[in-house]
Amino acid sequence: MKRVTPSRSEFAQLLGRTAQAFGVPPSVGQIYGLLYLSDRPLSLDEIADALDLSKASASVGARQLEALHAVRVSSKSDDRRDYWEASLEPQEVLQKMMSSVLAPRLANAHNRLEGLVDLMRAERESGVLSGEEFTVCQQRLQLLIAKTQQFKTWLPVVERFVR
Repeated sequence: MKRVTPSRSEFAQLLGRTAQAFGVPPSVGQIYGLLYLSDRPLSLDEIADALDLSKASASVGARQLEALHAVRVSSKSDDRRDYWEASLEPQEVLQKMMSSVLAPRLANAHNRLEGLVDLMRAERESGVLSGEEFTVCQQRLQLLIAKTQQFKTWLPVVERFVR
């Protein structure tokens, strides 16, 4: 594979950081960034080489992207290797990321916060937390619970907007 230009490398790194913000391994974003700006489909060897990843990491990342409908896999008649190319519809990728990655993480965070309130209630009853400590913690956790509920409510609206 030809050398990755600094601008393409920076784009791949940017998408790696963006993916990480969504709770996805940075390599997944980097692979998508590389493929998005590639003028042709790339093999796993080329992806791994360009991003300095192991072939296993490149394979796992490409499969994750395939599950998100962010990439398509193809083959060449004279070659047994798979070749990967990016979907050029970023709104589909964002929509799938929100529904399959962000929504479950928000739901999990919401449930864990509610569980913490119950745990702190038990700690107050056993004397580990004073009444005052419990009140402060409960108020702050309730604020976060309300915000996660708000995000969960707004997520379908944002998904429709992205379409």
